[in-house]
Amino acid sequence: MKQVLHIFRKDARRYWRECAISIALMAFYAWNEARGGAVERATGYAIGARGLLTFRFLSGLVNVLLPISWVLVIVRAIQGESLVGDRQFWVTRPYEWKKLLAAKVLFILVFVNFPLLIADVFLLAKAGFAPTHHLIGLLWMQLLLTVFPFLMIAALATVTASLLQMGLAVLVIVLYLIGMSSVAEHIPGSSFSSSIADSLQATLFVGTGVAVILWQYSRRNTVASRGLIVGFAAFVFLVLVASPYRTIVAHQYPLETGQAPLQLSVLPGEYPPDGKFSDQEDEFQIQIPLGVSGIADDSIVVISGVMVELESPDGLRWNSGWRSYGTSLFPEQKRTQIDFSLKKKVFEQLQKTPVAGRISFALTVSRDQNRREFVIPNGEFVMADVGLCTSAAGYNWSIQCRAALRTPSSLMITSDLSQTTCPAQKDQVRALAGEIAREWHHNSESGPAEFGISPVKEVDFYLMPSNPTDALTVKGVCPGTRVFLSNPEAVRQTRVELALKGLRLDDYRLRSLRYAFSR
Repeated sequence: MKQVLHIFRKDARRYWRECAISIALMAFYAWNEARGGAVERATGYAIGARGLLTFRFLSGLVNVLLPISWVLVIVRAIQGESLVGDRQFWVTRPYEWKKLLAAKVLFILVFVNFPLLIADVFLLAKAGFAPTHHLIGLLWMQLLLTVFPFLMIAALATVTASLLQMGLAVLVIVLYLIGMSSVAEHIPGSSFSSSIADSLQATLFVGTGVAVILWQYSRRNTVASRGLIVGFAAFVFLVLVASPYRTIVAHQYPLETGQAPLQLSVLPGEYPPDGKFSDQEDEFQIQIPLGVSGIADDSIVVISGVMVELESPDGLRWNSGWRSYGTSLFPEQKRTQIDFSLKKKVFEQLQKTPVAGRISFALTVSRDQNRREFVIPNGEFVMADVGLCTSAAGYNWSIQCRAALRTPSSLMITSDLSQTTCPAQKDQVRALAGEIAREWHHNSESGPAEFGISPVKEVDFYLMPSNPTDALTVKGVCPGTRVFLSNPEAVRQTRVELALKGLRLDDYRLRSLRYAFSR
């Protein structure tokens, strides 16, 4: 322990400037976050244009500089005793690699994690939450930051000899991520991943970081450590391009064999066909309106994914592949729509004659439960499952909330627009009884806290009508409005198919603005 503390004190004396800058940025971040939240809670949207722009600029600047300062502290501390090459001076001293590693871990905990923990406690208290009630969540946030970004930064620092090499390594990673994102856009179904594959990648990510750090400190074999990082990147790329996405979707969303959770029908196109389009267009957007019915009163059906298959009479086939969607359908909803795009060449071939085909829907069915009545109070109030909320006036009255450590995993607010207490503006009319507005917030992240720097999470509820209503209808929730809170829970996943017959694509083609103005 004596040697660990000796190395720690040496690093503290040597890198006090980097640590001071990082702690100062952390303090400024906490002050700015607390000040911004207090101003917005006190004045709402009346903060003023100049004040709002200044706050957003400072927030954006410190949100960039703070992580950079953490990277600088971690990299400088680790590279202080270089692990790259065969001429490290520290190996000639009576240093044990285990104690050296322990000293570096202690340094990062003291000068990165601990200031962040103090700032989080301060922000929770300023936001109106008792930090002592959220200790597990605060520690969970620290664990998430340590296991994911800090671990990989430390691993990269062990295989680079200088800040310049570290910068080049980060640049390579950024280019890799951009390339992966670009490839994913061209792979239908890539947004549908297997939970097993996701867990395996997360485990390998952490395992690779730990293995690289331990290998470098114990063996200083930089070539093998870098190869391990490259191997992990190659594995993730192979998973992306080689995963059988259609098989994954078929397994996660088995074809419905009993009573379907809803009925869908193709509605007539909304655009009169004219057979004309601009020569400058190389891709056409197709929008198919669908009638919706048959949803149970206590159910919510989420269209998690859509796949469109088309076939012309002459045998030409086209398949969109699975695309994630995320549209929620409620019992009172009467219609929805799906959108997809076709290359100009494919569209010209398919639009000559009516086409057949089918639309496959990957559906997640949730059951609305724990329904209870809630009347919106004046001023700031506590809303169960969320935190501290206010009913905010603006273009559309909404409920603005702040939560401690994480947003609700599943919370739906339902309101009958005819019962709103919001004042009617000029020319506005009251909604008819039974016109429903909802907002459903659901968060797939597990654990007592979400990943992030700030422990105070903001969530806004804008209650939107399930069916389009007159723009002059009074909407929103104001103090005194009766709403219903509930906690929908997913109960099953299934797949349904809608047959297409005699579909004329030109009836459903969106006219481009460029073409519309050119007419």
